[in-house]
Amino acid sequence: MCQEAMINFEIQEKMKQNGVPGLGIAVLQHGQMAWQGSYGVVEAGTQLTVTEESLFPACSISKMVTAIGVLCLVQEGVLSLEEDVNRYLVSWNVPENQFTKQKKVTLRNLLAHQAGFVDLRGSFDTYQEQDPFPSPKELLMGTTKYHSELAQVTYLPESRFSYSDAGYTVVEQILEDVSGESFAAALERLVMKPLGLKRTLFWDGITNEPAGAIMGHDKWGHVVEGKRAHYPNLSGAGLWTTPKELSVLSSEVMKAWNGDPNGILRPAMAKMMLTGYASDKGVGLGVFLPHAGEQLGFVSQGWGVGSQSKLVGYPRQESCIAVMMNAEPGKPQNESLIGEVIREMCKHYELPML
Repeated sequence: MCQEAMINFEIQEKMKQNGVPGLGIAVLQHGQMAWQGSYGVVEAGTQLTVTEESLFPACSISKMVTAIGVLCLVQEGVLSLEEDVNRYLVSWNVPENQFTKQKKVTLRNLLAHQAGFVDLRGSFDTYQEQDPFPSPKELLMGTTKYHSELAQVTYLPESRFSYSDAGYTVVEQILEDVSGESFAAALERLVMKPLGLKRTLFWDGITNEPAGAIMGHDKWGHVVEGKRAHYPNLSGAGLWTTPKELSVLSSEVMKAWNGDPNGILRPAMAKMMLTGYASDKGVGLGVFLPHAGEQLGFVSQGWGVGSQSKLVGYPRQESCIAVMMNAEPGKPQNESLIGEVIREMCKHYELPML
């Protein structure tokens, strides 16, 4: 049995052992697709097999794509990363207080989770179908159970890191206010359409259900309540995509980082995206920046009810690994089957672990 066939066999065996119904993998090596694998079923107990076209929820990987969309508008001169965001906000404004008087909220510190917003405990939980889907303004105003207090800055911007869906909701409102479009439509125009991504979208679970969307499963392999989980903040957790198209997105960032001027991002924007910012040098714009020795890398990962995913990228080699599965294992990616698969792929393609 050849090595690739052996890896495929081991993946399928480990899926059985871990109660993972379906999984997808894409590996980009030196800018070329090197591996695509689709395993298992869309829904436990059915014969609907996972294919390269099957859509997985990317959850927090959404933030990477949101950042790319913002950088596209920065290039067009529509937005600046350094301006006070209240210059762009029409529907809602960041409340002025002692912290914003000292340092303004900007798109750059929002994208790097250093704008001063701290999420309330239990906020941005899974969307319940009986509720109206909240708008970014309603979330920021604190008028829904998904974020029940007015969003405001609670520490000096850029003085520390605090992972914040509220901060990304501010970004979402900015994109809607400056574009005059829904967030999903703006990102389709700015990112998905130029790259020819037919299987990537921001989806609220209500409108235009796409074909081939997987069902979520708990750590015992049972379909989750409602079959799929959705979240009230599209910019932070609303992306649905495939491992292949995640690798296309990553390739676009990496090509630009290496100086290619012909993509949707200019080299300067990609360099900025993959550079540590302010008080936490392990955080770029929409991504995290772990290092393996001298190896620059970026990581984006998602974890929601019924699913888990992870993307690791290596700009200097123009290589990346994307793994998505329709199961929530109850443990972090590095400890779950996601981590096992990435370690195996790193070994196979001689890439360092990030």
